[in-house]
Amino acid sequence: MLSSPPAVQNGPPDGAVVLCDGERESLSQRAYKAIRGRLVSSMLRPGHKLVLRPLAAELGLSPTPVREALLRLVSENALELDDRGTAIVPILSHADFTELCGVRGDLELRAAAAAAERALPHEIDELERLNLRCLEAFRSGDKLTMLDNNTSFHRTVCQLARTRLVQRMLEGLWMRLGPAYALSADLAMPVIPAPEHHPHTLLINALRARDVEAARRAAQQDIDISDTWLGAALAEET
Repeated sequence: MLSSPPAVQNGPPDGAVVLCDGERESLSQRAYKAIRGRLVSSMLRPGHKLVLRPLAAELGLSPTPVREALLRLVSENALELDDRGTAIVPILSHADFTELCGVRGDLELRAAAAAAERALPHEIDELERLNLRCLEAFRSGDKLTMLDNNTSFHRTVCQLARTRLVQRMLEGLWMRLGPAYALSADLAMPVIPAPEHHPHTLLINALRARDVEAARRAAQQDIDISDTWLGAALAEET
């Protein structure tokens, strides 16, 4: 069961409590990033239970910082607590999925437009390498690798946009949407355009050309393909 950790009483003098608190916070942050990464990268499916002690052992941490990380994710609506106080990945309704995808689209189009104005050539080169790995995973039918590289691609676009607040808002959305995309492991691969017409390729070309409107169109096309692919399966799941 998860609950708020008890307050420290009568800690050591001479600043030792501050040092210990700093170390504990660092471990809590490490646990938070690890669990958040699994959510964003579609490694956890809706309904998955994160049992405290086994998860702490898996992360190589004590239960206390892992408990704090889980409670933080609950407060951010990325996780829920069941009747026994166990953290669980929420079941996302089709209506909520559609709404989140709409907000995601608004933000990712803004990021794509900003990236078209600000991305440097060597940064676009790295984005192209990510896209090649994503396409290769698609061709080989390796869905997990494809999802991981696709996540990296979208996060990199946001980094190139240099829009810190937009990126932080998208991270929160991806924590909710990532588990829904994990359901795609049960689906046939989507029908996508040829590589030269793939939205990722079109977006990369738009960034190189500094074409803001083309970047927005490519980002929207990419979102439309992936959300349509998953939408029907999510409707059946919920």
